[in-house]
Amino acid sequence: MAVGLREMTRERASVAEVRGRGMMIGIEFADPGALTPRPDLAKGLLAEAMARNLLLLTCGTYGQVVRIIPPLVTTEEEVDLALGIMGDALDTIGA
Repeated sequence: MAVGLREMTRERASVAEVRGRGMMIGIEFADPGALTPRPDLAKGLLAEAMARNLLLLTCGTYGQVVRIIPPLVTTEEEVDLALGIMGDALDTIGA
């Protein structure tokens, strides 16, 4: 999942970093260059993902990180579905 998220967000300037370990992954949003936290984008991604039936969480000091922690029994098809939903949601919020 982390590899797919990194590929998906590589060209998105508002994504400061994709980090994690195993299936626990975080996407941090910040202004390009200044790295000012962007909790509005994290909340926007959560709302758009929820509208598409994908539950995500925020974390970080300013709420600027979206946390993805799928169950360990998640299938590859489910990972692909989640990546597609997140990509559509990121497009919708303009991140």
